[in-house]
Amino acid sequence: MAKTPNAKTEHKAKPVAAEKSFSLVSNEKLLAIYTAMVKCRMLEQRATLLFQQGKLDSDLHASAGREAASAGIAIDLQPNDTLGILPGEWLPAFVKGVTLDNLFRTLAPTAAERSGQQALAAGDLGLKNILTGDEAQVPETVRERAVEAQAAQEGAIVVAILPSTAKSLKPWQTVMTAAAAQKLPIVFAHYVGIESEGSNSAPKDKSKNPEALVNGLPAIVVDADDAVAVYRVAYEAIIRARQGRGATLLRCVGRSAVSTAAKPESGGKSGIHAISNDPVSSMEIYLESKGIEPKGHNREVVTSFNRDLELATRFLDQ
Repeated sequence: MAKTPNAKTEHKAKPVAAEKSFSLVSNEKLLAIYTAMVKCRMLEQRATLLFQQGKLDSDLHASAGREAASAGIAIDLQPNDTLGILPGEWLPAFVKGVTLDNLFRTLAPTAAERSGQQALAAGDLGLKNILTGDEAQVPETVRERAVEAQAAQEGAIVVAILPSTAKSLKPWQTVMTAAAAQKLPIVFAHYVGIESEGSNSAPKDKSKNPEALVNGLPAIVVDADDAVAVYRVAYEAIIRARQGRGATLLRCVGRSAVSTAAKPESGGKSGIHAISNDPVSSMEIYLESKGIEPKGHNREVVTSFNRDLELATRFLDQ
């Protein structure tokens, strides 16, 4: 069984060349991951508040508590990389570069249509190479994009966020098997709750080597609430795909029960909330252990991003 990487044991890794090791994460990158997590948390809170006020047709509940996995997996993706997401799973798309304005217009299609901006929001997704929509179509589109990327030999990859239910996973089984056979440049990320690990919703190992392979792919189990651990394994999987060495399955097992709804007294503007076993709070503790002080940085991020959120949602009051 693959071991679960953990940020707390990072110092035990064997020393190797920095450019080849995913265990060596620079302070700059750590702060970038933390910044993305804080913004994701604030985005969730603002979307929840606006949904409760009836200003959005949907919120980001599908992404609740997944700031670590979203930041760790998507932060190193390039513009020509493709990201396939599930309906409502917008945090990885935001980390990849989808604008706040167009993200909120996507969450409020009626308002967006009245303002004539729905097509612009859809166009932004296309420009950022974000695939979403029909669960039956996305798997095949992911495979096609990967085949195109492989043929182009320009280092582009595809990252696909897998659904949790067994029924929705069925079309992905075929894609994973094809990715293994053809060494397609795909990173599959399957997020499951700790209670689901080993359940019928998880991709099944059909190989003769259950310790290493799932549907013919090397599988890595990682704590989905540990941003550094997710980043380390995602980095390795992305490099593997870019170098033409094939696809990887990341089994992201969530352990925390996090409520990210905005507190009534905060107006959704207070930034992140300290919650026991919360991914964002855990990342702050980790940064402090590395000699990085996150609180001052946090204040700057919260102040700046609140302004961005206000600007991006002004159209909802028109």
